[in-house]
Amino acid sequence: MHDYSRHSGESDGHPQDDHEFRWLHGRRYHNTSSLYMLPNDTEEVDRLHLQHYIFKMILGGKNLHVPLSKETGRVIDLGCGPATWTMDMATEMTAVNFVGVDISPIYPTAIHPRNCCFYREDILRGVSQPDGCFDVAYQRNVAPGFTVEHWQQAINEAYRLLKPGGWFESVESDVSIQEAGPFTNMCYEYMRMSMASRNVDPSVVRTLDRMMVNAGFKDVQVKEYCVPLGEWGGKLGQLWKQNMVAILDTVKPHFVKTGRSSELQVAEMMHGMIKETQEVRAYQTIYVTFGRKPL
Repeated sequence: MHDYSRHSGESDGHPQDDHEFRWLHGRRYHNTSSLYMLPNDTEEVDRLHLQHYIFKMILGGKNLHVPLSKETGRVIDLGCGPATWTMDMATEMTAVNFVGVDISPIYPTAIHPRNCCFYREDILRGVSQPDGCFDVAYQRNVAPGFTVEHWQQAINEAYRLLKPGGWFESVESDVSIQEAGPFTNMCYEYMRMSMASRNVDPSVVRTLDRMMVNAGFKDVQVKEYCVPLGEWGGKLGQLWKQNMVAILDTVKPHFVKTGRSSELQVAEMMHGMIKETQEVRAYQTIYVTFGRKPL
């Protein structure tokens, strides 16, 4: 078993801690120009590790929808975070080379599968990999930090990096909720309001297929997966609820500011959501959008 617990830049006395990260309300965040609102400390890395396996459950055990030979090839994970997906894939497909890039160095620097490597780079400014050198470009959960312009930049960058015939896959949620109770609806509305204050609109993920076509991709498809939120959805519903409550708990200070509410009001709203999800059959939609660069 690999030990993936060691991450670059953890608060362990390294000099780079002073400028790599910033702290707010007791949590550690990217010290970058990114609009991404979630932290990147050990607690968040643990949540992201768990979230990877929740996504794998949601997607029926798949890590990837597009074709990829197990015998050869190169894959880039754009915005890899702690690189759970990258390392899971690299462990499954030992003959394929994987590259992960992220704006914040929370990926492993020493202990990881031999067929993957990581770079600190901003995909919105262009990564250092040459044109046309990857068979697959993969991207997941970047919607909380992307404006419409960012999306077009990222899709164009994926197109540049791919070989002719290579595939790009995006996996995202639009941060909306269906069939929910009033407190749950309010929590998600606060989340969207907080994003909107930074010019981020997660509903863009519902139109990524058109953006990909505009960038030149062919054979573009969208698959939608409904994810239960709460106990009614069994183990998956419980895990997704755990994941969403952890996210919402992290962004409570944003809710107080954006919603002009007190900390007590926000806490009561979240408590109401937790209670509601035990009784209401709420669900979210995950959008998997993929397409091929022409030969």
